Amino acid sequence: MQTRGGVTAARAAPWRRDSLSLWRACPGSAPAGGSMSAGLLFLRLVLVFGWTIGSRCDIDVPAAHTIYDKLSIKRNISKRELTCKEGEYAAENICCKKCPPGSVKSVDCTKDKNTTCEQCREGSFMNHYNSLDECMRCKSCDSELDLEVAERCTITQDTKCRCKQHYFCNSSGPCHHCDPCSKCENGAIEKECTPTTNTVCKSNFWWIYLVVGIAIAIALLAIAAYCYKKKRKDFDLNNQMRHWVVHRPPTPEMECLMYPDIDLSTHIPAIVEEMTLPQVKNFVRKHEIPEPAIEQTIQDHLNDSTEQKIKLFHIWYQHHGMKGAYGNLIVSLRKFSMRTVADKIEKKLNVVTSSSQENGRSNVDTAEQSSALSDGHKV
Repeated sequence: MQTRGGVTAARAAPWRRDSLSLWRACPGSAPAGGSMSAGLLFLRLVLVFGWTIGSRCDIDVPAAHTIYDKLSIKRNISKRELTCKEGEYAAENICCKKCPPGSVKSVDCTKDKNTTCEQCREGSFMNHYNSLDECMRCKSCDSELDLEVAERCTITQDTKCRCKQHYFCNSSGPCHHCDPCSKCENGAIEKECTPTTNTVCKSNFWWIYLVVGIAIAIALLAIAAYCYKKKRKDFDLNNQMRHWVVHRPPTPEMECLMYPDIDLSTHIPAIVEEMTLPQVKNFVRKHEIPEPAIEQTIQDHLNDSTEQKIKLFHIWYQHHGMKGAYGNLIVSLRKFSMRTVADKIEKKLNVVTSSSQENGRSNVDTAEQSSALSDGHKV
């Protein structure tokens, strides 16, 4: 019966069980003295030692890998933490100076030696501080794209191209091809073509100016025609008014104004002498003399027709008044179809008025002469 310690010992030393099994498996390997026993024992020891070493190697391999990884990480961190100044670059944990424009790196620097730089060859350039191994090739200006050399390539500057004459490039960046400059009609150029801008032509809006000019001329002609027609219309209207005033029959009011204002009270007998009683009665009725007044006048002078006419006419004259009475009399008689009577009265009164005007002029002359004589006597 095995104890717990025996089980533990068996688990701790499995090689003992293996060696015992090997011992039992070998024919003729029973323990005995002599040289055969010594050889077998040596063989067993070799096998046990090899197994022990193999077991230990299996246990130590992961630990070895872990140590190697830590060392590698530490070395990489040290390399990343190397920071160089401006104008330098890192090479093998050392900060080396960059090569100046016109050259490139030939050999990196060491602790005891600076960077070895090599000048660019013809046809190549380098335009900045660098740590490159080769210079950049100079570009060429393609004449088929209408480009020509503006500045040749040097070891520090690339070739500069420009457009040929009468060509331009409208690109904001590097120009790869040029376009021909525009041509203006009739040579009306506002801005000449340059290598970077196209030709600017003057505005070709002459037809707009022509249309505007024609429109203004038409407007002026229309205004002039309107003014002419308006003046012509006013002129014709004035002529028509004059013709109408001259040739149209005068109104009763206008006819009344053609006769002078004279006192008819002394001429009433002469006036009614040319009229019959019915004519006088018709005349006063037309002038709105009340019928009772007419009848009363007739009754007052029943047997005297002359006095009846005088009294009726006198009533009208008092009702009308002196101003415009003569003209109203003549015009009314003609209006009431008594033209013959009107003509006779007008002729009779014209003789009276003309004689009175002559007497008035003679009286004026006499007064002036007497005034002059009196002034002469005073002197």
